[in-house]
Amino acid sequence: ISLDKLPIKRLESIEENGFERYPPTEISEDEKRLALIRRIDFTQTVWPWQSVVENLQQAHQELSVIMDLINTVEANDAVTVAGMIKPKQLPNEVLADLSISAATKLQCFRHLGKYFKQSAKALEQQVAREARFYGALIRLQQNWKVKRQRGSEGFTIDLSDNSLLDPTHPSSISTVRVDHDSAGMLAVQRPPKSCRSICFGFQSEAKKEGIGDNRCVKESHSVLREIHRAIFEEQVFDLVNREAFHPSPGVVVTGIRENFLQLGIGEEASVFLCLVPSGQPNPISCEIYLQQILLENVFLKAKERGSGLLGHFCMTLAHRIFSNKVLAELENLVNRIPYLHLLSHPTWHSRTSSWSLFMKVPQSILHTGRSQFHTKVVVNDECINVGGEGSPNVVSVFRGSSVDDCLINCYDCDLADIPVILLQQVASQVIRWLHEEALVVGMKASRDFLCLSFELEQGDTLGLVAHVDPDDVQGCISWWMVMEDGEEGKVHSDNRRFLGHLSLEALYSTLMDLVSLCS
Repeated sequence: ISLDKLPIKRLESIEENGFERYPPTEISEDEKRLALIRRIDFTQTVWPWQSVVENLQQAHQELSVIMDLINTVEANDAVTVAGMIKPKQLPNEVLADLSISAATKLQCFRHLGKYFKQSAKALEQQVAREARFYGALIRLQQNWKVKRQRGSEGFTIDLSDNSLLDPTHPSSISTVRVDHDSAGMLAVQRPPKSCRSICFGFQSEAKKEGIGDNRCVKESHSVLREIHRAIFEEQVFDLVNREAFHPSPGVVVTGIRENFLQLGIGEEASVFLCLVPSGQPNPISCEIYLQQILLENVFLKAKERGSGLLGHFCMTLAHRIFSNKVLAELENLVNRIPYLHLLSHPTWHSRTSSWSLFMKVPQSILHTGRSQFHTKVVVNDECINVGGEGSPNVVSVFRGSSVDDCLINCYDCDLADIPVILLQQVASQVIRWLHEEALVVGMKASRDFLCLSFELEQGDTLGLVAHVDPDDVQGCISWWMVMEDGEEGKVHSDNRRFLGHLSLEALYSTLMDLVSLCS
C-alpha cells in the first residue's frame, strides 16, 4: 500500500527553451505530517542504505517532538487539545487521491496475477510430471508386479518367482526400486549384480538426447527383463552347483570358486560354468539348453521329475561332442562322393541326432525302377545305428540268391567303422540299382554284396565290382571290371581292369555297353 500523494504542480512560466518554472509552495504542518506518513513504503522495493539512514534520523526527530508534546500535556492539566477538523479537499486533490489509490490497487493486482501465473505454470508442470510417471507405471504394471513402498511415495517391482526349487533362498536382486527423474521419466534403479548371465565354455579354449514416454517405458521394460533374466540365470547356476555334488555318471567336479564351476565329463571334455557380466559373449546353445532343463524340471514342476539334472545335461553335452565327430565323418564322405547328399533330421531330443545319406539315381530308359536310395544314421548318446536299403541280407549272400533281399538293414557300429560301413552301404545300393536296370533290359545278371555279375555265352562271368576305401581322397568308391573263368572259377590279374571313380551316369553307360556286349 502506498500513501504518496501526487503533488499539485501549478505552472508559473515557460521559457523559450521549453523549461517550465513553478512557483515556490509553502507546506503546512498537516501536509508535512501527511508527507512523512506517505514516505512509508509498504512495497518490496529495497531502499538505498543512505536513504534508510536519513529517514530513520528524521523519524527519530519527529518522534522526539511528539513525545515532548505528550509529556507537556500530561504535566499540565490546563492544557487541552482542541478537536481538529480535516480540511475539505479540493476536487483535483480528491481526483489525485483516487488515481493514486487506483494505480496502487492495479499494481497489487498485477503482482497477484503474476504470482498466480507462476504458480499455475509450476502446478501444470508438476501435474504433467506426475501424469507421465504414473502413466508409464501403469503400463509397466501390465507385465510386472508393481508394489507401493510403505511409508513413502516410492514404488518397487517384485521379480521373485514362487515356483523356485528352494523358495527359502530368494534372490537378493528380486526387488527393484522404481522412481522418476526431474522430468517425470521412469528411472529403474539397478540393484548390484543385476547384469550377470551364465557363461559356458570348454576348458583351455581361447575366447543422451531427450527421449519420449514410449521409449522410456520400453527401456524400463528392457532393464526389468535383464534383471529378471539375471535372476533366472542365477537360479540356473545355483541349481547346477547343488546338482554337482550329487553322484552323476561320468561327471566329476574338478574346480569350484565363487561364481565358477568346472566339471570333467568322461575322459575327453572339461567344461566350466560361471556367472559373468552380461556384456561378455558366450556359447549360447548350451546355455539355452541348461536353462530349458531348469524350466522343464523345476519351474513347470513336471509329474515325472527326474533326478540328476546335471548328469542329464553332461550326458547331453557328451552326446553333442560325439555327434559332431560323426557329422564330420559324414561330411567328409559327402565331399568326396559327388552323387551323395547329406540331410539332417530333427529328433526333438537332446541326446539323439539323426542324418540320412541321400542318393538320387539317373532316370532309366524305360522310366521304371527306383529313383533314389536312403541310408539313415542315428546316434543315441554315444551309440551309432545305421539303417539302409539296397543290400542283400547275410543268408542270401551265402545262398547265392539275389531274390531274398532285406529291404532295410539295421546294425550298430563304432565311430572308427562308420566310414567303411557307410561306403559299403552306398556301393551296395548302386549295385542294386544297376541290377534292377539290367533286369529291365532283359540281361541275365546276379548280384552279391559289392559285385554285379553277368553270364556270357562261353560260360564265363563278367563282374562289375565296387571297391571302397575311406582314405581315398579322389572318391572313396572305385570300380573294377573282372572276368571270371567259367571252368576254373578263378580271377587272374590279366582279367581285371580298373575303371576309376565313375559317376552314376558313367556307370549306367557302362551297363548299356555290357548289354550290347552280352547280346
